Amino acid sequence: MKKITIAFLFSTIFFVNAAFSQVLSESVFAELIQSQNKKLQNTFIDDENVSLTLTPNTELSKKSVSVWENKESARFTTENLFFLKKATLVANSENPSECDTSISAVSKVVRSISKMKGIQYYSNGNKKWETLYHKSTMIDSLKNKNPIPDEISGSADGKRFYCLQEDNSFGTCIYQLDYKQKENEISVLFTNAESLKYGPITAVKPGNLKLNLVVVEQENYYLVYIFVQAKYPKIPFLESRLSRSFNARVDAIYKWFTMSF
Repeated sequence: MKKITIAFLFSTIFFVNAAFSQVLSESVFAELIQSQNKKLQNTFIDDENVSLTLTPNTELSKKSVSVWENKESARFTTENLFFLKKATLVANSENPSECDTSISAVSKVVRSISKMKGIQYYSNGNKKWETLYHKSTMIDSLKNKNPIPDEISGSADGKRFYCLQEDNSFGTCIYQLDYKQKENEISVLFTNAESLKYGPITAVKPGNLKLNLVVVEQENYYLVYIFVQAKYPKIPFLESRLSRSFNARVDAIYKWFTMSF
């Protein structure tokens, strides 16, 4: 029985690896599939040479790591790669028998900003689970900020929206959302349109936070790549809190994605 199980495991890995062979290197794929949570992460803080090793070899993934347009380099960079079975999305769904895990469904999920309300994250500072977004909604414009329903019809490609979120750490946050959609991958770029405040301190100026979510479809699996860059003041107590906060948001956003089908 043990020999059969091992043989089945290796045949499964070989099949999945064949599907991803054009997207990931063999070494990255092997490390990803064997990792405890099917997740790999690289984080760089004040590094002059940021060496990205987890970026999938796809059009939108490669674009996601080249959106930083500021003259000054980001002080914080993190890349996160997740291996996600479509079966997991079905298991997480409230209606498994009707759960759609196609790329079209992904397109709707990543535009379902209202579902980010109430998402939980683990606060390393307070050592407990807390609500990340107490409010999350699309808004009509940066000027009026009137709540509007999520826009999930048709393709997401080329669409730009704005959203308002009541963040547990930063208070009211306004983001610009830019979407791209291809045949088998989708991306959304969150850019802070207004300053992020940490109490009375301006933690992140407009445009200085870029959070990219890219979802790549391969057979019965998805690769989820989350790439974050940020620039903030050199204030010792603030730096450590912000780096922890950004990393916690990566896991929270991944959880939102996996629980929204």
